[in-house]
Amino acid sequence: MNQNRRQPIVNCLLIVSCMTAAVAAHFTATDAKACGGFFCQQVPIDQAGEQIIFRKDGIFVTAMVLIQYTGEAEEFSWVVPVSGIPELSVGSDAVFASLETSTRPQFILETNGQRCPSDDGDFNFGGGGATSDSADDADNGVDVLERLAVGPFDVEVITSNDAEALATWLGSNGYELTERGEELIGPYVNEGKNFVALKLRQDQGVGDIEPLIMRCQTGNATIPIRLTAVAAQDNMGVLVWLMGDSRAVPLNYLHVTPNYTRLNWYAGTFNAYASYQGLITAAMDEAGGQGFATDYAGTDFDPNTSLPTVETYTDELVYLAGFPDDADFVAELANTFVFPQDKVLAILGRELPLPEGEDSFIYSVPELLNDTFTAEQLADARMQIVVEINETIVKPLENALAMFAGKPYMTRMYTTLSADEMSLDPSFSFNPDLEDQPMTRRARMDVDCNFGATTWSLTLGEGTGRNGELVINGSGDPPGFSAPTIDQESMWRSERVDTSGPPVTETLRAFGVARVIGADSSGGSNGSACGVGLFGCGGGTVGTLLLTMFGLGLLKRRTHP
Repeated sequence: MNQNRRQPIVNCLLIVSCMTAAVAAHFTATDAKACGGFFCQQVPIDQAGEQIIFRKDGIFVTAMVLIQYTGEAEEFSWVVPVSGIPELSVGSDAVFASLETSTRPQFILETNGQRCPSDDGDFNFGGGGATSDSADDADNGVDVLERLAVGPFDVEVITSNDAEALATWLGSNGYELTERGEELIGPYVNEGKNFVALKLRQDQGVGDIEPLIMRCQTGNATIPIRLTAVAAQDNMGVLVWLMGDSRAVPLNYLHVTPNYTRLNWYAGTFNAYASYQGLITAAMDEAGGQGFATDYAGTDFDPNTSLPTVETYTDELVYLAGFPDDADFVAELANTFVFPQDKVLAILGRELPLPEGEDSFIYSVPELLNDTFTAEQLADARMQIVVEINETIVKPLENALAMFAGKPYMTRMYTTLSADEMSLDPSFSFNPDLEDQPMTRRARMDVDCNFGATTWSLTLGEGTGRNGELVINGSGDPPGFSAPTIDQESMWRSERVDTSGPPVTETLRAFGVARVIGADSSGGSNGSACGVGLFGCGGGTVGTLLLTMFGLGLLKRRTHP
């Protein structure tokens, strides 16, 4: 066995995303849950529940959809409205975590000066073949346009001009709708949408679930958020990446810029980002609930250095091929973190099924493997394992990375939505006349000691839209971790944006310089709001999964005798 094992870099990857016309995730087991928004302590726990990647190429829009689901494999099903008959393939969830962290807004506070030494307290600056079977269901008012295997999924593309007939068909085929679910699909039927319905193939487990890539011929990238309202929790996060020739804009939602005076600049960029999420929620509420903020817009994101590479996987396969002993090969594969562990365990479970009651720990120990399986079983499994890794891990990553080919202009947008705000499906396009939005926001805190008393001030900088504006004058200790409460609104500007020309301002607030005296503050503006501190205002989590919302609303729980 090779003793010169280099240590792989461990990435903690958990993701979510969406599609051209968006998502409806269905699950029916009592304990089934879809999960998305948590990134293994690499991001704040309040994180976007829905993450969506769109790419616009002429008349085509491509999107990648990741479903994170816990529950029984046989209970999993998923339905999404689409335009036309999309081209389908599977992608890789490994792309999303790297994309999120690589494009997340950064908040940098420059600090100048020193407080008075007499002040108390510490102060630290710091696809398969397709078949058509429409005749089978035409008598029921539903046409099956395609049936095909795509990665781990059995997929049916269906259409109907009768919402009741479609609901009946879905129920008869294992997609059990609630009455509210039947009501919610009606508008999409009336709009002439088709539906992609998928389940896991019989030999696939939950660990095999991969993002679904859809390429549709359609006008604009649109999220059918109306489907979500039935089971939405308050302030569900929606994080969208859009790639095209220029900066992306929301066409029918407001574009909103928050009041960065209320951000917690004082505890590092990680905590500032958590504060930013709460600030966005408050700003969107003030804007009427239907808006998006631009986190980033530009061309300096480099997918070649920021995203996982196919070479990482192929190099690992070459390394594993150097183990002559089959048990050593399997054990080394089980112990590596180069490949996603849930995918590896799913593959091993298929190719080397364990005796009933045995633990998967066996896969990681050559001696236990030799005790459990014959040499012939291990040799046969090894060949199939390599084939499966290429088909289910390497190829999906190639598909996912193809979305970034040519290094297109990228826009990242963020919002939060509650059920009563989900009455309009957000639609996006591109505007070549808009400037970039830097990923980094800056501010400067100046601290001074005058006649034995500490004073400080905060001036906003690049990326905030208010470069050079003095926004806070304070006396006493400057903030060391939590932000002071500022009696100002959370939204600075709201505007309408189209596919050309400058934005049209709807609301632009002029704030006075906030005065902070110890724990007290005054803001020089009308209205008040809770202080956006470390984790923002109260009012619900940002990060409950949007995919879950779709599924909960449309499907009733299946009961078993």
